[in-house]
Amino acid sequence: MRTSVVFVVLLAAMACAAGSARAASFDCTRAATPVEKAICAAPALSQLDERAVAAYDEAVATLGIGEDDDPQGDLLLRGHQEWSAARNRCGTVTGCLLQMYLRRLAVLGYKPDPQAPAPLDALVGRYGTPVDPARELVIMAAPGGSVLVNVRVIATDWTCVFTGIGQSDGAGGLKVTRVEAKGANQGTHVLLLTPTRLGLAAKRADPKDDISARYCGAGGALEQPYPRRH
Repeated sequence: MRTSVVFVVLLAAMACAAGSARAASFDCTRAATPVEKAICAAPALSQLDERAVAAYDEAVATLGIGEDDDPQGDLLLRGHQEWSAARNRCGTVTGCLLQMYLRRLAVLGYKPDPQAPAPLDALVGRYGTPVDPARELVIMAAPGGSVLVNVRVIATDWTCVFTGIGQSDGAGGLKVTRVEAKGANQGTHVLLLTPTRLGLAAKRADPKDDISARYCGAGGALEQPYPRRH
């Protein structure tokens, strides 16, 4: 009962803010399915649909996903497709559609899915600091109990960028794997993220594979502390 009340209040507030002219992310004049028609008929749902698409595009940029064949991009897309299929099963039930959009926006905002707890939820989030060298680490929940990871370190003379798919290392941390199909870094490279009192610390999994030398300029280092951002 309490959840239903929250949905109704939120829908009413968003409807007032959105206005009746608000359009969904797709062309409402061509809405064909019951779900599409329900979204177009409700300003609040229409606004959430726009926000979900914008959040997805922002995640693509933040995670450093390119246009080429990219395992990280494939996993992000798979997650969105699975969510879309689940949303469509709501039919025209407004409360169900609202809940699905709020769940997806949480995931795309680097938070755990509130309705689907996962083993790696404690590590999902944003980490980093603006202190030189500036560090940013983002971890997003993904299908199959995995996560999408992007690590970025920026200093005056060098920049590091490492993206990959993270899975549990069996000891409370993450094993982040990146597979390069071509180029100078061809092969499989692994970065370990270990929980600390303040956040996460990064180190290479294989002492013989100098990831920092591969993904940073001269003198750069991915092996840094990454405090959690609250």
